[in-house]
Amino acid sequence: MRRTMMAAAAAVLVMGAGRAEAQLPTVQQVYDKFAEAVGGRAAWAPVQGRTEKGTADITFANLSGAYERHSALPNKLRMIIDLGVARIDQGFDGTKGWADQGGGPQPMPPEQVKSVSEVAKDGASFLDPTRYTKAAVTGKDIFDGQEAYKLEITTASGISATEYFSTATGLRIGQVSQGAAGEQRILYKEYKAFEGKKVPSKVVQVTPQGDVVITVNSVTFGAPDAAMFKSPIG
Repeated sequence: MRRTMMAAAAAVLVMGAGRAEAQLPTVQQVYDKFAEAVGGRAAWAPVQGRTEKGTADITFANLSGAYERHSALPNKLRMIIDLGVARIDQGFDGTKGWADQGGGPQPMPPEQVKSVSEVAKDGASFLDPTRYTKAAVTGKDIFDGQEAYKLEITTASGISATEYFSTATGLRIGQVSQGAAGEQRILYKEYKAFEGKKVPSKVVQVTPQGDVVITVNSVTFGAPDAAMFKSPIG
């Protein structure tokens, strides 16, 4: 009788584990819900670039200033943070990257170049999980106070990270990766609609020194002037 009861209990545990496993969505399902939550792939696909403007707060240094970020397909990028006492300017022209923190432009670190140089085929590429070489939903967790699905991903450039998507809204609420300086944690918060497409209006980069908080006040869609991405490095 005891053996029978133990066998039955084991069967219940196995069935319970199977049900928990079955409750996890696929990677594609997570991204489909994300795409719907931010306005739909059809709305994002025609986007050739965008410009964000707002403020940057370096909390641990008690510094604040103006922030702007410009991007254009397939992989051009420019970000400027003007803190008054210091100006951070970095970009990628599609071939090479640079970073200037007040001492003149220097080549962008190789690890960062790997991240920004990946090519996007259209404006909805960030909603396509097939761009990853590996991706798997590994479970649920609490991230930034919300229940979230955990996705372990590896990008085409070989960077591994964990992405978190709210189980309630479908929105991507964070990403954690390991860099040269240790763990890099980014929070995506307060999504707002601009021209029918939702983007996080607050992005928090958690660092060992303290938080860097980007607040986005305006977003315009369309490719910025090509001169914006001209590299200052010959």
